Amino acid sequence: MLNGLSVNAYNSASNCFYPAVIRKSGNQYVLAEAEAAARKPDYYLTPGWIDLHTHIFDGFGVFGINADEIGWQTGVCLVVDAGTVGEYTLPGFRKYVEPTIRTNFRLFLCISPAGILNNIENRVMECFNLESTVNAVKQNRDIICGIKVRIGKEVSGPEGIEPLRLASQAARLTGLPLMVHIGANPPYLTDVEPFLAKGDILTHCFNGRGGDGWNPDGTPAAAMRKLLDRGVILDVGHGGGSFSFAVCAKALRHGLPKFNISTDLHAFSRGGCVVNMATTLTKMLGLALPLEDVIYGVTALPAQILQLQNWCDLSVLNNATLFRIRRQPGAFPDSQGELLSVDRVVATAGVFLNGGFHLLD
Repeated sequence: MLNGLSVNAYNSASNCFYPAVIRKSGNQYVLAEAEAAARKPDYYLTPGWIDLHTHIFDGFGVFGINADEIGWQTGVCLVVDAGTVGEYTLPGFRKYVEPTIRTNFRLFLCISPAGILNNIENRVMECFNLESTVNAVKQNRDIICGIKVRIGKEVSGPEGIEPLRLASQAARLTGLPLMVHIGANPPYLTDVEPFLAKGDILTHCFNGRGGDGWNPDGTPAAAMRKLLDRGVILDVGHGGGSFSFAVCAKALRHGLPKFNISTDLHAFSRGGCVVNMATTLTKMLGLALPLEDVIYGVTALPAQILQLQNWCDLSVLNNATLFRIRRQPGAFPDSQGELLSVDRVVATAGVFLNGGFHLLD
């Protein structure tokens, strides 16, 4: 199937597609530029998709799921656990879960040492220890890529923003980015904003929980404007309750910096409105985000966040995703149950994972 296959290949440096051909060279596949054909190829080839927000502590707590089932088996070459693992539970993850995973992975370590067992990880403040968290990061830098904290009415109790303050300190002391979950108010984004720095990630940025991130017309509210001007990265983080078509569509009309696209796949969202990465990308296309920006948000931008130097190099196909865009009418739900009608869907066809090819179509 692969040798000689014509594709629309993605160039992350120029954020555009170009005609190319996949060739077999010895034991590996390489990509060669091709003459523009009269008919556009059916297949697209991009650097391996990266899902920056998942929960892959399989069998632990109420959220953890199998990494490979949402990873390479759905066209995603690298999954990032967003806080399911904490300092106390990290050794168990490394001993029992890590050996079972084929998909490339990284972790945002939860500031709560218990990790995200359920929705009360911040209620054990007496167990938080900044020094121990920093040491855990230093001893596991091969897999830890940042610090995670959840702030919002649904997860914050009397602790308020104290977990955020500690998480921000941990991020600065380790030199890694901070990922902040925002939800319903309180706390408000105006309370959260001072703790985020350039390169940090604000996840669930288009949630429909009535937060204070966006004005009614979709323009950024004051705190959101400060974050964008500072270089904080927005992340979709779809999830079972954190993505609104209406909020996203209004914001897109006013223009935004390129943002990250992730699924927040976990035990509840996987069987509900999220399903997989291809479905999430289909929704973004349905919201009229250009294909190039959709792919940027699942390849080049997360690779930059994770400091993966050669991830987007397609000269040799180590980690890459092959897919088609099918003309197929349908309707997809957001986290609020609102439906979006689409006329095309993203359909994965295959994945290159660490040099090996797996047919998915």
